[in-house]
Amino acid sequence: MSKRKTVLLILGLMGVLALAAERGTFAVGELSLSIQDTARGRRVEVLLLYPQGQNPAPFVLFSPGFLFSGPAYRSWGEFFASHSLATALVSYAYSLFNPDHRAWAEDLRFVLDSLPKEVSRYGVLLDPSSVALIGHSLGGKLSFLVAAEREVQAVIGLDPVDSGAPGVVDPMRFPSAASVLNRVTTPVLLIGAEYGERVRFGMPCAPSDANFQRFFEATPGPALEVLQLGAGHLDYLDNPDCGFLCNVCWPGADPTATRLMTQEYALLFLRGNLLGDEEALQSLQKRLSQDEEAGRIRVREKSGG
Repeated sequence: MSKRKTVLLILGLMGVLALAAERGTFAVGELSLSIQDTARGRRVEVLLLYPQGQNPAPFVLFSPGFLFSGPAYRSWGEFFASHSLATALVSYAYSLFNPDHRAWAEDLRFVLDSLPKEVSRYGVLLDPSSVALIGHSLGGKLSFLVAAEREVQAVIGLDPVDSGAPGVVDPMRFPSAASVLNRVTTPVLLIGAEYGERVRFGMPCAPSDANFQRFFEATPGPALEVLQLGAGHLDYLDNPDCGFLCNVCWPGADPTATRLMTQEYALLFLRGNLLGDEEALQSLQKRLSQDEEAGRIRVREKSGG
């Protein structure tokens, strides 16, 4: 590559990062909650980041990948909240030896139903008629399981994976998202990592038979699918170099750039579907077209019914 092309590439990347990292005008407040579901004897931890002075605020429920906690995605909540969207980062009571996706999906439903009342005690008002679900990896699967049963205004999957424990067939503990995706008619954005299906330590983190493309194909639409070239499955974490757990998946070429770019896509999508901001949706389409032309992504789209 010539020196001139290298300089242009660096400048272009800097422009992408500067645009994607731009925070909004709202000051961000914070609440740490431990919400008890007495009927099921379960507790869910929630870190809520919210826009101060925006009452009521549209809100987003963010579900983490398996064995990760909500605060591992704190930058997402701070970014969205600065742009008027309250974000609840959910942490599940994970069990490595007896995982139960159905129980965690019920945890997410419980938080969706109870959070507005819980936070109102602290003077924070959330708008239950303007809600979105976002999830990474397993969290993406949980988000779609809940979206099939609850009315929400948008769903985003960050390299979602529709699978259970390796070698275990148990529809009760590991319900298939694919079997209910035909009921998800709200607008959907699916972000996929090119390297998610690459094998490391004997297995891929996002196998091709259960990855974001399968979600896209099973949803009736409207749906957008964005394949991020050179991205790794864990690039959506604030710190994708977190030690042993992060070494299980094939790494991306530039995780920070991937995360910042994805956050901008997600923000524009959410503003369009939660706030009715048509200009945001137009900006998203323009940005996707630019990035696809630049060779950063590949896009598929389908309209609803």
